[in-house]
Amino acid sequence: MNSELVKAINEALHAAPKMQSEPPWRLVTHTSAGGALAAGFDQTTEDLIVVSENGQAIFDGTNGNRSYRNRENSAYDQTRLEAERLDQKGHNPIRMAGEHGGGLPLTTSDGWSIDIFQIHWPTAFSVLHHPGASIYFLAPKWKDYAKDASFRVLMKSEGLPVAFGFSWSGNSLVWLDRSDLFIWHRDT
Repeated sequence: MNSELVKAINEALHAAPKMQSEPPWRLVTHTSAGGALAAGFDQTTEDLIVVSENGQAIFDGTNGNRSYRNRENSAYDQTRLEAERLDQKGHNPIRMAGEHGGGLPLTTSDGWSIDIFQIHWPTAFSVLHHPGASIYFLAPKWKDYAKDASFRVLMKSEGLPVAFGFSWSGNSLVWLDRSDLFIWHRDT
C-alpha cells in the first residue's frame, strides 16, 4: 500500500465508531472463550465449532446459543486443521481456522466482505464492507470515480484474532481471540 492510502485508512479507522450491530447484521453473542485455539463453521448448518485448551463447544450461529460443550476433548487435529463434531457421530470433519493456520471465508456470495488492518502494531482493526464498498477506495486514485469507501469497524483489538470470517452460507460472521467470541448473524 502506498503511504497516502495507509494514512487515509489509518485516519478513517481511528475516527470510526465500533459497530455492535449494523443492519442487516446483529450481534447474537459475546461470550468468553478462554484458551481458544480455532473455530470453524459446519458447511451444512450455521453451527460454529470452537476448540480450545479446554475442549470443544458448538454455537448456533443464528442466535449465539451454545448447544454443546465437552471439557475433556476438543477432537481437533492441528496438522489437518480439522475437528470432529463430538455431538454428532459420523459427521464430516469441520475445516478449522486458528493459531495453526487455515482460514474462513472473507466474502459472501452477495458481496459482503471483511478485512483486518494492523497499521501500527499491536492494534488491529477488523472491518466489514457492504456489497460494492471498500475502505481501499479512500485511495486518492479513486477520488473522481464516485466509489463507496464506507466500512464498519467490527473490532479494535490489541493483536490479531485467532479466527475471523463468514459461515459457508455467508449469513453468520465470527471473531474469536484467545479469550472472547463474537458472533453476528443476518436473516436472508
